[in-house]
Amino acid sequence: MKRALLLIWILTAAVAVQAQSQLVFNEAIPVSFLIKQEAAASSSQVNSNKMIQLLTEGGTTASKTGGRPSRKTEFVVRLEQHSRIAKAGDQLQLKVQLQQIGVNGDVHYRGFDLGSVLLPEQAKMTVRLLNSQQKEVKRYSLPILNLKPNGIVALETTVPDTANSQGYTLKIEGLELVYTPADVQELEGQINLIKDYYAADATLNKMLQDVVLIKHDDVDRIKQEDKRLRDMEEMLDKLQDKRFSDKLSLNQYDPQRYTAKSNQLNQLLKERRKAVNYTLATLDQQFYNRGISLMARNNLAAASTYFVKSLEVNPRFAPAHLQLARLDFMSGNLQGAAGRTRDILTQMRVDPETQQMALGLAHDIYSSFMAEGHAHNGRGDYRSAVAAYADARALCSTLGGLRCNMPALNDGEGRAVYGYYRSMVEEGKRFLSRGDLAQADQLANDAYTFQRQYDYLLHDAPEAAELQGQVKYQYYVQHIDKGRQAMKSKDYRYALEQFESALALEQGYTFQPVRELGNLLQQAAKPVLLSQLAEGYTLAMNNRLSDARAVASSAENMRSRYALERDNEVQGKYIELRDRIFTQECRNVQAEYDRHYQNAQSLVREKKFIAADQAYQAALHAAETKVTCTIATFTAEDGRATIADAVAYQSMLEEANRMVATGRYTDAIQRYNTAEQHYLTKKVGRFGLDHISLYNFAREQSKLAFTASVVDHFTSIHQEKAALQLLTNLLNHGYAKGKTKKVQQKLGIQLAILDVSSGQTETAKVMAASYTQGDKKLKYLGKAYEKERKKLAKG
Repeated sequence: MKRALLLIWILTAAVAVQAQSQLVFNEAIPVSFLIKQEAAASSSQVNSNKMIQLLTEGGTTASKTGGRPSRKTEFVVRLEQHSRIAKAGDQLQLKVQLQQIGVNGDVHYRGFDLGSVLLPEQAKMTVRLLNSQQKEVKRYSLPILNLKPNGIVALETTVPDTANSQGYTLKIEGLELVYTPADVQELEGQINLIKDYYAADATLNKMLQDVVLIKHDDVDRIKQEDKRLRDMEEMLDKLQDKRFSDKLSLNQYDPQRYTAKSNQLNQLLKERRKAVNYTLATLDQQFYNRGISLMARNNLAAASTYFVKSLEVNPRFAPAHLQLARLDFMSGNLQGAAGRTRDILTQMRVDPETQQMALGLAHDIYSSFMAEGHAHNGRGDYRSAVAAYADARALCSTLGGLRCNMPALNDGEGRAVYGYYRSMVEEGKRFLSRGDLAQADQLANDAYTFQRQYDYLLHDAPEAAELQGQVKYQYYVQHIDKGRQAMKSKDYRYALEQFESALALEQGYTFQPVRELGNLLQQAAKPVLLSQLAEGYTLAMNNRLSDARAVASSAENMRSRYALERDNEVQGKYIELRDRIFTQECRNVQAEYDRHYQNAQSLVREKKFIAADQAYQAALHAAETKVTCTIATFTAEDGRATIADAVAYQSMLEEANRMVATGRYTDAIQRYNTAEQHYLTKKVGRFGLDHISLYNFAREQSKLAFTASVVDHFTSIHQEKAALQLLTNLLNHGYAKGKTKKVQQKLGIQLAILDVSSGQTETAKVMAASYTQGDKKLKYLGKAYEKERKKLAKG
């Protein structure tokens, strides 16, 4: 309620104030500016000249007759200056407006009104307030004003009415329109848009002509047609993205009927797209139908081409496969027809009608294979007959619905198989009779392979085995003859190879063997074996023991294989080789022992006793690898015993160092002390080794924590002076004094007790200072010393 009353009061006050204001001056003056091509005196004139030039290029002032300009391009910007002065009390209310802004004249570009973009962006002027004597009361030099089509308020202000006069007027001077580069750019943009409109219209006209030429039923060029259509659709999308209707207000002015054409083209493209998509979706059927039509006109080659095209679109389209199989059958390509038909019936989903037609074609193919087989049998061409019957049987075995005359197939195939088998054997025999063993052997193998392939028909046929036995026997005899000839020329290795080949044939086949083969093998093997043993002996002499052992092993196998174990000559050479290998092995072991022993001696001279002990052990291990050689090892054993104390000492020092490295400081101190005790009791110094005291060992350590542990150790065994010196050195190396607080306190107490017990008469402060030497890092020691001295003094 209060808010409502307040609002009413405010409105009443405003009306009252308005009623109290008095209109002193009110003037509306129309003003116009002629914009034309002139000498550029300002940047605004430069910009307006550019705009005039752009309009001139569009031919806005062309004469209706003759096509020549009747005058230069120009336009007029009109506006109204509205000035008003009102008096309210002792205040003058000033207001200046620029309104009713418009453009006329040469404002069209190729039919489009560009008046809205020809308005200047800015204006500037000066406003003077004059009194009744037309004297200037106040001047307003207004800043740059941004013009708007619906007008602007250029000035609105109040000034005191000091003269209390009624004759005030407002005078506007120097009103100037300012064209900027932004005005030029806006006009250029609109002109370019109009140019694009006309270019787009030409594109629309061309596409309206082309779209009707797209043939949706031309299956041979449907992909090209689809691409042409897609290009048009993309072009229309690009044109629509330009939004000419909105930007050029084509609902008011559309000289080329662009909107109607665009809608018409859009509808035509949608219709063509629907038709083309249907053709593409059924392209396999379309190609198939074209192929069927060509088959009906007996144009089989062209029909085949269209069936193939159908399968390129849909590789599993069974009807096209069936027609191609039928064309193969008609052209005599039974293999191709059989393969396609088999694929249709075993690997594809087919409709009942296609399946029935495929089975019918399969029966025709089967019958043709059978006819071929019978014909080849009749001409004695059993190889071709076998292939034909095999094709027929393969078709019967893979197509369950195919009815085959199995008795006829079995009978025809039986005659063809046996005839082909017998022809291979007979041909092999002819080659054998001419001495061409290679060809005869090949035919025997082929016959055997064929017999295994048709085992159900040729299981008991003996001809291939007989032919192969005869061929192998001839090879057998040839190998023995070649071996004997090689024996005569003393080429024992080649002779042995030939006899071995003959033996392999003898063991693999059942023909009558040559009894002398065993003796021939032995006669050829002995010289080869003796040569081999001699070679092995040379290898052993040259210390190539692994090769020599391999020769000996091979020789042992040959002695057994060829029954030469009791041959004295062979036995003697074998023993020589074996003994030579053994002797050389022992020499090698002795050399290895000596090498390690000499290395140990050298290490002893260098006082590297641990490494020397390891070298002695290596020498002993080398001797153990061949115990039968009975290497004398006392030198290495004595050497180890001699340096045992030095080895133990160095081992303890190494272990102490490892303990320091791993942070086992207490164990390291204990082990170092043990090493020191061992050094003294075992008189290790006789080996030329110098012992470093624990103090010096700790002093030189890089691990300060270990040095701190040694300080604790010296303190605990009451070696206070050594502990103090080591502690001072530790702190000087940067060790944190806080970590030594406890040991400092303990050491200070022990030093105090020691001084009191020895009758030290110096004051506690003086003695503490002598121990700390004024070093603040030892302050805990000094305080603990003084405190303990006072405590002992009281006691």
